[in-house]
Amino acid sequence: MNSKRQSLIVTAGIAIVLLVAAAPAGAQSLRPGPEITSNIPIMPVVGLAKWEAVRSLHKGARTLSPSQPQDCVNGNPEVVGIACGSTTNGQLTTADCSLDDFTRFDAYSFSGTAGQQVTITMTSTDVDAYLFLIDPTGSNDVAQDDDSGGGTNAQIVYTLTQTGTWFIVTNALDPDDTLGSYSVSLTCTGGGGGTCTPDATTLCLNNSRYSVTVTFSTPQGQSGNGMAVTETSDTGMFWFFSANNIEIIIKAVTGCSFNSRVWVFAGGLTNVAYTITVTDTVTGASKTYSNPQGSPSQPVQDTDAFVCS
Repeated sequence: MNSKRQSLIVTAGIAIVLLVAAAPAGAQSLRPGPEITSNIPIMPVVGLAKWEAVRSLHKGARTLSPSQPQDCVNGNPEVVGIACGSTTNGQLTTADCSLDDFTRFDAYSFSGTAGQQVTITMTSTDVDAYLFLIDPTGSNDVAQDDDSGGGTNAQIVYTLTQTGTWFIVTNALDPDDTLGSYSVSLTCTGGGGGTCTPDATTLCLNNSRYSVTVTFSTPQGQSGNGMAVTETSDTGMFWFFSANNIEIIIKAVTGCSFNSRVWVFAGGLTNVAYTITVTDTVTGASKTYSNPQGSPSQPVQDTDAFVCS
């Protein structure tokens, strides 16, 4: 089946209670129970646009609205949290909310930052997976997908347009094959979110998330801080003795789609002793890279520097 892109039907004026659970990065669970209660407007019905698409594919979509289980008042689902870098196991059951085509759905939330690229993947051997991505207003379906994950698995790759709480809806395409187990994973790359403040001796890389400083010393006993020169959002340089004499170039880039890590690469043009310190201003994690006195600088190619989040 081809991926479909149509708007969600939103019932205006209905505020629902969302129960959101924060999941630690890397956690895998079976739809963990909610912990936080808040009132957020979100789609009580996701389905007429999908129902029309399913009908056009001769999937036997029904024309009557389904009856909802007691724990799905007005079509409002329970929403649980999913963290960037994690995979959660879920199950579509008769206790879940239902669309107009009688397929059941689950809902998840995550905190996103404008400029982040998210990859959402739903895999299942029981159902033909179907995904929706909903913006923080709860009223706009920004992406839908059926089979982009390979086979009957669904995948959405999308660059977030605003900072806030985004929503994922997991669903099945076929109303005749609507119940079963699945896994949903979320990967987030870029988007900054850090608190780095650049100054004369501090570089702020990767959308201000990573703070970089350098200290140096010479055989004659001279020492100090490297002076920072910003080149791009991901790359910068340092000089020690003269602004015309660059000693180090460094970059921090996201390799999250390859190995779920942020990479640090650096090259030195000196044989004096120095230490580079790179700090993740979100998590507080720090890495150092040193060059011994009198040794030609060796390249830094750290593809395991920081965990993507």
